[in-house]
Amino acid sequence: MVVTFPIETPAQRQVLGVAIAFSILSVVAVCLRLLAHHLANKRWIISDYFIIAAVIFAVGLQSISITGVIQAGIGYDHVKTIAAKYGPGPIAKLLQLIVPLQFLWVLSLSCTKISILFLYLSIFPVTWVVRISWTTMGVIVAWTVGTILAGCLICRPFAYNWDQTIPGGSCGNQVTSFTVTGVINLLTDVVVLVTPMPLLYSLQMATYKKVTFITIFGLGAVTCIISILRISILSTMDFADISYSIPLANIFSGLEPCLAVILASVPMMRPLLGRSTYTPEVTVRPSKKSSSPSGRSRSTGDGEFQPLQDNSSQLCLQPVGPKHKVGVAVQNPTQTRELRRGSEDSLEAGQSRDMDQAQKGGLGISVKQEWAVSHGRK
Repeated sequence: MVVTFPIETPAQRQVLGVAIAFSILSVVAVCLRLLAHHLANKRWIISDYFIIAAVIFAVGLQSISITGVIQAGIGYDHVKTIAAKYGPGPIAKLLQLIVPLQFLWVLSLSCTKISILFLYLSIFPVTWVVRISWTTMGVIVAWTVGTILAGCLICRPFAYNWDQTIPGGSCGNQVTSFTVTGVINLLTDVVVLVTPMPLLYSLQMATYKKVTFITIFGLGAVTCIISILRISILSTMDFADISYSIPLANIFSGLEPCLAVILASVPMMRPLLGRSTYTPEVTVRPSKKSSSPSGRSRSTGDGEFQPLQDNSSQLCLQPVGPKHKVGVAVQNPTQTRELRRGSEDSLEAGQSRDMDQAQKGGLGISVKQEWAVSHGRK
């Protein structure tokens, strides 16, 4: 028989409030992220699919929390009081719900982190970032598989998780298992958080914009704090009085994946700011060497930011109409041929000088482009 518990205690209201509120907020955040892609005429990438999976798992986790409050007595009273009033059924149901709750927790967080790392791979195609991202993904996948296996194998037989009357059954230390998986989760959180910071710091843009970017990407520090609090609370949880000791641990276990989904979606919402045009690609390019006509080479360091198509600045640099020219000269022992093209007579003198320099060097290409700097948004 299914028992329905009255909502009477602050602990029940807190679990329900957090579960409902953050389920809605995480879904809204992902919807806004996808709407931003639509406004920017941007296709979904693999990062988006992982964040969609993450929010599905997170909402599923919160649904289990709501079920636990209504049907399993989370936050209602002590185990002995519930068993005396409603029988052993609600407590057995609560212990059953803990198993999928743990699985959904690790699946949601792993999908969110992998989504962020794939985003790094698309924005920061720098060798060391690529290596760290793929290595961290491998650790996250191993952690996910290990957490699920631990949940399945810590009690033998499996049904002993909720029915401890089975003869010969036994369980390992579940609190220790939760703590270890939580610590590994925290370590991967830190790696995901700090990986882009050196590159964001080297952004070639106005200081206030750089601080904005670092702040947005640094919001992941909030999930690290939540993770630390969760580990601390789990270490004090008493499985012998699970209905009374689990509410706070349940709140943080549900809050962490939902908040991670929200914070992972915030950096992708820039097109919603209402700019008339938006180009999302501001990327880091690997180091390259380029040769000048004089034969000298110059390089851009590995990890140096190169702003590409970022028209959000108040200062716009634009080419002025057709004012351009190209001069090409080829010289050999028998003949010299010149190809000239200019759009205005005023450029002929400069073209002649460039051609003379090209001929002296044997082979050269000179390009002249006039630019105008204007205020305002493009």
